[in-house]
Parts: sequence; structure tokens; C-alpha cells
Amino acid sequence: MYPNRVAEMSVVNPQTSSADSERAGNDRDEGAALVLVLVLILVSTLIVLPMLNYAIAVTRASRLVDEKAQRIEAAKGGLRVALSDPVELYKSCAGTGPNAGLQLASPQFNIPVSTKCYLMRQNVAEDDTKRPYGVAAIQAGTVLPAYFASLGNIYPLSGNVDEVYWRTNDTSLTRTQNTIWMPNLPSHALSPRSPTPYNMPVEFGDCLVYFPGTYSQPMTIAGPKPVYFTSGIYYFEDAVTITGDANVVVGGGSTDGCTTDQEAVFYAENVPSTHNITGLGATFVFGMQGRLAINNSQAGSAIRIVFNQRYVNTDDVNNLPSASVNIISVNGELPGNDVAATLVDLARPGVISVPMSLAPGSDGTFLPANTNSYRPSTLIPLDPLLFPPPADSDPIIDIALTAATPVTIDVPGYVSVAQGRFRLSIDAGLGTNKSVDFRGGVLARSVEIPGDNPATFSMGVFEVVVQLVLRIKTETTNGNPKVTSDAIVQVNKNGAYAVNSWSVQ
Repeated sequence: MYPNRVAEMSVVNPQTSSADSERAGNDRDEGAALVLVLVLILVSTLIVLPMLNYAIAVTRASRLVDEKAQRIEAAKGGLRVALSDPVELYKSCAGTGPNAGLQLASPQFNIPVSTKCYLMRQNVAEDDTKRPYGVAAIQAGTVLPAYFASLGNIYPLSGNVDEVYWRTNDTSLTRTQNTIWMPNLPSHALSPRSPTPYNMPVEFGDCLVYFPGTYSQPMTIAGPKPVYFTSGIYYFEDAVTITGDANVVVGGGSTDGCTTDQEAVFYAENVPSTHNITGLGATFVFGMQGRLAINNSQAGSAIRIVFNQRYVNTDDVNNLPSASVNIISVNGELPGNDVAATLVDLARPGVISVPMSLAPGSDGTFLPANTNSYRPSTLIPLDPLLFPPPADSDPIIDIALTAATPVTIDVPGYVSVAQGRFRLSIDAGLGTNKSVDFRGGVLARSVEIPGDNPATFSMGVFEVVVQLVLRIKTETTNGNPKVTSDAIVQVNKNGAYAVNSWSVQ
């Protein structure tokens, strides 16, 4: 049908221009780009949407991880805050138990936490096999005060008429059960020191400082400024008197002084070029007329003197004899008090017999103490054959309390003044606000306690707790996730600590 029309349609007009032909070709391509765009959009959708979902998931997870990280750090902060002051941690947690915790200060974070300490175990300084006699008086005929009658660990032959027996049968250079400990002397610095203390800058408040060395002049500490003796060995050849408003801390350790060893070295005004600080805690060595006199005859509001326990590294041979010793005398005598003479034992037949002190020599061996520039104490028994009998010498440790002033005396280390007297005298009715503790043991030629006993009183070698094993547990208190920090730490009385285990979950 319609052959003419078909033929007509199939005939190309020779007059059609090339532009019209090109336009016709383009008309045939219209819509192809749309298909490509649709394909590109589809492919992009398949790629971008999962990427967006992934990004959203990662962002959400990162926020959760970040929040958890913050909560973990808040929980860790509980232990870090507790260990920032280990001495205070020791004091605070000593009375807790494994199930009864004590609430501690928490870090000031936006995420609140609760920190508690639990006492798991106490470790003592030494076991029974290393605990010598707590009190020994070795002058023939002396009688220990009635206070000691009910106490254990007292030398049973105190005052033995055989004045030599104690030194030949019952002494030991080391701390050993059922012996009298007779330690050697440590080395001491020859640096001459003035009885005038060093000032700390005003930024440290009122604080006076002494440094280890040799003190040949009398020293009086009466307050009101607190006084700190930096750690080390002090050798005194004249009296150290504590009176008035004295507030004294001797050596670094568990009881804080008005400053620290490190601060004193760096900041004390006109600090000596050689500071002689060693170990931790301090030892007072008394030779010649050296003695410790504590009295409240000078008006004041209170007296306080606290020694910190003496610790020395085991490889410090020259200072090691001072470990656990707070006060010691130089024993023996120099004939005629001649410093060039040979040091000999103190021997008064029928009265007292004390071996001369030894101290480390230049080669490390122990030699007579005068070779280390020590001179023996002259506060010794006078000749009993003189007539009339002379008054006895002053005590090396002389505590004479004659007023109602509160007094605190704390000496945790050993006191070895074998040829000197130890006297604690409190007037009648004045013991109520007095605290006197010599918990490291006392060796003296006589121990005298006339008058009242102090309200708080201990003398001897007691079981001394020096380390606590604590559990420090910190928990977040609101929100999720809940995070718990759980640590087992060892904290020493002197402030040293170690973290045994620590888990955070």
C-alpha cells in the first residue's frame, strides 16, 4: 500500500544542508547523557551511602571510646591522688581493715569517682629474732624504776654487781634477740657548724634549718620558729637544750618538718657549700660535754621534739652503723683528756665497764673512735673513792619538766649512751599533758624516772609497724560505662611506696 508515499519518504532532499543533517544526528543522541547520569548516581549511591553510614558509626564509636577513656582516666586518678601524699595515706589508712574502707580524697574531674583504702596487711620493722633488750642499765648497783617491772624484753641483769659481765656475755654488734645492742659509731663530717641556724626564705614561712656536721658550742632551741635538722650525722661536743616554744623535727621521714632535705639544700639562705646530708632521718652523736637537755623552765605554750627513724643504704659503709639509731654517745676515755692520747675502755672497778667506741677508718675498717675525730663523753661516773663523794655528772639524756606546758618527745630509734645517765623527771601532778616515747630501746648506765610518769609513755623495743599493704579501689559513681580501678600498694611509714598490682576495667 501507498508505494508513492514510501518512495517519497525514502528519497533524500538534495537541497538539505549539512547543518540540518548534524542537527538530526544530535537529536538522535538526546537522552543518552541522562542514562549515564542515572548510572553515575546509582553507583555513587552504592558507594557514598555505606561510607556515610561507616563514618557515622565510627564517629559514634569514637565518642563512646573517648567517653570510656575519660572515665578510665578519672578512675586512675583516684590512685594517683592517693599516692601523691604517701605519708598521709599511711596515717589515714592505718586504722582500716580488709572490709572496712576509708573514704579518700578524689580527683576534681567532671566525672565523679569514689576512692577508698583497705588495710590488707601490716609489716613490722623486724621479727623477734632481731629485737634486742629494750632497756638496759649497766652500772653496778643501779635499780630500774618500778615502771619496768611489768614489761617484757628488759635486760634481767641490769645493775649487776659484776660490772663487766654485761659486755663480755650479753652484747652484740647487731640487733639480736636477748642481747644488748652495742652499735659502732658512723663516720661524721668534720665541717664545723655554728649553733646559729640557717633561715629559709619567707616563701617557706617561719622555718630554721641545721645541717649535719660538728657542733662544738652549746645550742639552745627555744622557738617560736619551727626548726628542722636535715638528715644525716650530727656530732655535738656541748649541750643541745630544747625549751620554751621549741618545735623541732630531726631528720626527714614520716613526720613532716617545716621544710624538707631537698628544699633546705636548694633554698636555705647562705646554705653551706657542703651540706653532708645522708640517708633519711638523723643520728645525734654526743662526745665531750655533749648532751640532750629538754626542759620547760623557760615560759612557752608547748614543746615538741620528734626524731624520724634513721635509714641508710646497705652499701653506705661509713654511715651504716647509724641505721635505726637516733642518739648515741662516744664511749671510752682519753687519759688526761688528751686528744693525742690513745682511746681506752672506760673502767671503774666495781662501778662500770664500757668498751671504747669504734668508727670507720679511712680504709673502711673499724678503729678507735678518736681516729675519726671523735672525743669520748666526759659525762661519766666520778671517782667513788673521793670523800666526800662528788655529785654525779649530768645525764646525757636529761628531761626535766617542771611546768604545766604540754610536751611531746618522740624518739623511734635506738638510744645508746652506755656510759651516761638517762633521766626523765616530771614534777608531781604535771604528767597529764606529757607524751614521752622511746620506742627503739635505751642502753644507759642508769635509767632514772623520779616523780610522775607522763600520761603517754613508752620505753623499750616494741613491734614497730613500718609498712602497710593497702588496697586502693576507685569507682565511677554515675553514668556508663562504670569503670573500676583496683590496686594493691605497699606504703612505708617514711613515705616510700610501690604498686604491686593495678587493674582497670
